[in-house]
Amino acid sequence: MDKPARLPPLGMLKVFEAAARLGSFSAAASELSVTHSAVSHQIRALEEQLGFAVFLREGRGVQLTPLGQELARQVNESLCGIGRTLALLRQRANPRRLTITTMPSFASRWLGPRIGSFLDQEPDIEFNVISTASVLDFARDGVDVAIRFGFGDYPGQQSEFLMGDEMLVVASPALLAGRRLSHPEALRDWRLLRSDGEFWRGWFERAGLDWPEPQGGLYINDSALVLQAALDGRGIALSRRSLCQLELDAGRLQQVFPLTLPNSRAYWFVTPEGPDISPLTRRFHAWIFAEAARCPPISDSPPVDDAELDRCVH
Repeated sequence: MDKPARLPPLGMLKVFEAAARLGSFSAAASELSVTHSAVSHQIRALEEQLGFAVFLREGRGVQLTPLGQELARQVNESLCGIGRTLALLRQRANPRRLTITTMPSFASRWLGPRIGSFLDQEPDIEFNVISTASVLDFARDGVDVAIRFGFGDYPGQQSEFLMGDEMLVVASPALLAGRRLSHPEALRDWRLLRSDGEFWRGWFERAGLDWPEPQGGLYINDSALVLQAALDGRGIALSRRSLCQLELDAGRLQQVFPLTLPNSRAYWFVTPEGPDISPLTRRFHAWIFAEAARCPPISDSPPVDDAELDRCVH
């Protein structure tokens, strides 16, 4: 093997690659879980070592120089290649281990209740679930598959649409105690449960209500905990169908109004870029897509006027 030339520290190159790919020091800092000043310092140190500028500072923004563009392409290709190699070697070393990452809400409310059937098919595997809201690095964190909730735009990775979702209003039958809300305006008299990033305002608008986002009620930054609060009778929740469908089927929750709000985000099956995934990953892919296909389709119910809504709920 050839001896490589003297290179800048790998950590410095990773910071540069992230900043170049994302076009922002702030975005790179967020992805790498460091401060903006740390990214700026690393880029400045890299430029001092190289003897030329890789970024042009334009006000509060940055832009790659021509030399920076060339370096960014090479560093990205090299780091991605290293990542693919590490993933392949990890799969060969542990062919019976599968590590996935997904959001805590999806892990607890969708994957957890269903995963037993996959483990029955694969009784000898080690199945690891990293439950986190953070986006993990496949190579660095030893991840084979990510189930992400977003728009499917994950540069440098392969993403495949898994299933869509929609928002619906749910409550515990014990809380409602047989009462039927005749119109969405009746929500004014109830405690509304709220979660981070899942806002009531869109559903209000779809129901013809010119209401702002609720300021009172109960706010929890985790969708699964909001759903648990609804199950405990703490109030009425706006929940993703993917998280609450099993509770609806079992009668532990009740859909309060037939009107739903399609979610602009969806679930995606994400793997490292490249053609080679392990046989175990392929079998998990087949299993989870079959499970997703069994879920109720998204209704995409259109906004309705008052008369139509009254007919629906009575």
